[in-house]
Amino acid sequence: MGPGGAAVAHGYGRRASMTGTDVAQDQAGKPDAAVPAALSRRAALVDAALLDAIAPALARVEALDARLEPWTAELVGSIEAGGKRLRPALVLLGHTMLGGDERDVLPAGLAVELLHLCALLHDDLIDGAATRRGRPTAHVTFAARHGELGHAGDRDRYGAAAAVLVGDLAFVLADEQFLRCSVPAETLLAGLAGFTTLREEVMAGQALDVEAAAARASSRELALAVAAAKSGRYSVARPLQIGALLAGAEPGLAGSLAAAVEPLGQAFQVRDDVLGVFGDQVVTGKSAGDDLREGKRTLLVAEALARLDDAGQDALEALLGDPDLDADGVARARELIRDSGALDATQAWVDDAVARGLEAVAGLPLAPERVRELEAVGRWLVGRTA
Repeated sequence: MGPGGAAVAHGYGRRASMTGTDVAQDQAGKPDAAVPAALSRRAALVDAALLDAIAPALARVEALDARLEPWTAELVGSIEAGGKRLRPALVLLGHTMLGGDERDVLPAGLAVELLHLCALLHDDLIDGAATRRGRPTAHVTFAARHGELGHAGDRDRYGAAAAVLVGDLAFVLADEQFLRCSVPAETLLAGLAGFTTLREEVMAGQALDVEAAAARASSRELALAVAAAKSGRYSVARPLQIGALLAGAEPGLAGSLAAAVEPLGQAFQVRDDVLGVFGDQVVTGKSAGDDLREGKRTLLVAEALARLDDAGQDALEALLGDPDLDADGVARARELIRDSGALDATQAWVDDAVARGLEAVAGLPLAPERVRELEAVGRWLVGRTA
């Protein structure tokens, strides 16, 4: 297969033909009719453009050596596996809210999605996850490839190296895409600065998450700090802010927009953490109980440990971080969390964060229809099942 072959073989045409309805379906193919039009239409735009946009770069990589084709193919496969394209859709939404043309900043949306893909590839390795979006994770795929080809050395280290490098490729391609925005140089630099801040924060949040799990440290404060960095800003506030900055928004207005929606982003992460324990694996596309096996110190876990007696705390701590946790262990952890009142308390926190976020959104100096769009997005973020 020649240069660009792996990319072409992975079906650009199929992705380019997807509609907003297609993108509004979760990884298991079940429709989520509640996805706001403000997101689904823009997500479809990103989905249709992503593979074609990076095809030249993938062809350049493959031209260096044909043995790199499986590596570029893994990146293509990860994109084809789907995803909500939430963050890039919010970049485009933030841009149009301030009067910009979303087509001018589509490359910035693609950049944010490529960064997210990098984060997922690395996160799956950090967590030791076996599946993502219904397919084997990159480190698992390459470890198997190592064995099939009879390579020398440790297969797991080979798989880990591959996941890191494929993620790094996505990271590099993100910068290349961002610089293709059709906006004045001054606003491009402002948007790029926002993109850099987003990257700093998500890496800091990931580091805090790893540290908390390793130290077996649980507190509401720490859990919310992780939720703010990993999602409150990364998934919602910063993408909207980047779009606004690329439209030439004053830093104060762009900052106010980010601050208003940050509680909604935190609620999104906390809700995601609940799904990581109580969600349906068929719907979420993630292995059931993975967050428990990884020992993630989420708000849900912090609330449970704060409410359980000593025996209950010991029982839950024994289950958290156990890589061999089976279905019975997952069920026991769920029982401890639910019976402690932590599930209800966490949902109450989510409801309060949504209320605060929606109140702040209502006070933004935006046209009424734009406020309604943001409100619809906020409600969807915490009402989804995947």
